[in-house]
Amino acid sequence: MQGDPSPAEDARPAPTPDRAARLRRRKAIAAGMLVAALLVLGASVFAQHRHPHWAFALLAAMAEAALVGGLADWFAVVALFRHPLGQRWIPHTAIIPAKKDALGASLADFLCRHFLTREQVGARLRSFDVAARLADSLAQPRNAEKLGDAITRAMPHLIALVDSEQLHRFLHRLVDARLRQVDLSGVAAFGLRQLTASGRHEALVDDFLAYLQHVLATPEMHERLATLAGREVWRILRLVRLDRMVADRIARKLVNGATTLVGEMAVDRDHEVRQRLAQQLAALVARLEEDPELRDQVARFRDQLLDQAELGAYLRGLWGDLIAWLQADVRREDSQLRARIARGAQAVGTALREDAATRAWLNGWIQDACEPLIERYRDAIRAYIVERIEQWSAEELTRELELSIGTDLQYIRYNGTAVGALIGGLLYVAGWLGGLLLR
Repeated sequence: MQGDPSPAEDARPAPTPDRAARLRRRKAIAAGMLVAALLVLGASVFAQHRHPHWAFALLAAMAEAALVGGLADWFAVVALFRHPLGQRWIPHTAIIPAKKDALGASLADFLCRHFLTREQVGARLRSFDVAARLADSLAQPRNAEKLGDAITRAMPHLIALVDSEQLHRFLHRLVDARLRQVDLSGVAAFGLRQLTASGRHEALVDDFLAYLQHVLATPEMHERLATLAGREVWRILRLVRLDRMVADRIARKLVNGATTLVGEMAVDRDHEVRQRLAQQLAALVARLEEDPELRDQVARFRDQLLDQAELGAYLRGLWGDLIAWLQADVRREDSQLRARIARGAQAVGTALREDAATRAWLNGWIQDACEPLIERYRDAIRAYIVERIEQWSAEELTRELELSIGTDLQYIRYNGTAVGALIGGLLYVAGWLGGLLLR
């Protein structure tokens, strides 16, 4: 392998002693069968020469055919991985090393054509029923507890990442720069326009005014407002020497009138005051969009808010308290976070298992999300497979393939030797019978 090892390269199976030993043992058995056939052939030929008999001739024919068949299959198996006996002049040998890149492309084409089409993935997703499997898994208390335990065990590592000072400084610089570029007046204008579009805010205003009328009409609030208003009215009326009781009566009438006005506004969307407020709101939206002076004021307010050290310290304090609580909680055997995650996961699984419509929707969503991804990334997957195989050396790929499938290929040699012996015997018997018929 050339270059530095990558995660993909590290993921390849390493040659293990077990695989190598098993391959050597199978090769030794196949070689032993060839040696046995050779010995039987020599012994039967010698015996036939010294004591001619049809049994020795049959045995010689079987041994000869077994030797031929075993050697032919040895040649075929070895030619896949290397040049037999190191003879490079023999054509069509060392097929895998010579055709490594072409085999990689063919493998990639095969996988993409037969496993990664939109129809095949969609059919597999439909038959797999992800939502039902997820629901059944989460509904099991043991699985829900495992999920909670896994998340809480990973939490310290996540906390160490998000609470690092370097990350805080980076995020502060990034967020501060982004926020200073935000058109706050434009955002406010857009939000107000969306809120008031087609009268969406009217129901909210109705509820607010009805609640305000209820509060103003309560005896305690009514008395308190009347007292406060009477005090302010008296400060004015005493200048013209009017009695304090007159000021109190005027204040009560003002409070009564305000309560009545709020009630009328709550039930009448066409009320004059509400219309004026709507006009003022529309004018404010227009100013936020078009008035340079107001926009500059809003921008200065934004920058002043961001420059406040107290705000940053307050937010950092809240974050620190949350991190401290998480760190303490995940170390406890009776972690609240772990228990809540487990209960939440189990509740979700139980509810999903009982809701067929939601399961169907979730399966459909997963299928709709995955199928376009297959279409989009199938060529990239093919290119990745081809690239990874091209980066492997021919020797390394050959060794890996031989260790993976070479053990099973030795059965071809076993069968070639055994079947050769059988065919040799049958041919000898057929020839002997044919000779008898021709006499």
